[in-house]
Amino acid sequence: MGQNRWVRDLSAGAAGGGGGHGLPALPSLEVAYFTEPEALAAVLPPPLTPPDEPRVHARITEIDLAFGDFKYHEMVGYFAVDAKYEGELGEYPLVIPIDLESALSISREKFGEPKKLCDIEMVRDGSHVEGRISRQGVTFIEIIGDVTGVLPTPEPYPAHQWWFKFLPAVSGSGFDAGPLLVRVDQVRAPESVESVDGKLVLRDLPTIPVVDLPIVETESIRWTVRKSTHEPRLVGPVDPVAFEPYAYSRYDGAR
Repeated sequence: MGQNRWVRDLSAGAAGGGGGHGLPALPSLEVAYFTEPEALAAVLPPPLTPPDEPRVHARITEIDLAFGDFKYHEMVGYFAVDAKYEGELGEYPLVIPIDLESALSISREKFGEPKKLCDIEMVRDGSHVEGRISRQGVTFIEIIGDVTGVLPTPEPYPAHQWWFKFLPAVSGSGFDAGPLLVRVDQVRAPESVESVDGKLVLRDLPTIPVVDLPIVETESIRWTVRKSTHEPRLVGPVDPVAFEPYAYSRYDGAR
């Protein structure tokens, strides 16, 4: 009898690690903007606290890889706010859109990434760049512009993200596991950075309410090619009662 594929042979080691080493430099179209401080503070689950500046990040990245004859293509979005944990600045992603269904469960269940399946596109035609993230027929993030020049390439720099891992309770209230705070340590190593003269447009989608963090001032729009390491690790439990109101944004139920 052959191997039953409902059961995995773990003797060769488990898959689905959290590291991001070994990937080539990837292109991204990214925007940083300032929002209303009160709006940003309102989306932060305890124990996260507001940053000194109310910065929001919107980004689209293309992952296009080849391993011999195997081709791998994935489009990933990112919508995050700056946040502090115990005084240390990092980024708290409210949603990580992705267009690859097989990448959803391992990211959400193992690491706590707030991923949702979306339609994502990013194109560059000469100096013109466009990026869009859509779900349920709504393009809720759109970036359009033209590259205007090359910027100095920064040295590699550390960055941090905060994720929350949990299982909603069978009873419908609270959690059967977690919530747990996950810290992600990165080293971002840009290979090229170009300035973009353009605009970010946010549109209302009740299940991904990006418009609730309005654009007060655009800090930068850039086309960046960079490598990043990626090391998630568990920090520990957080207050389930305090966190529960923030858990519902992971799902598309009525609110």
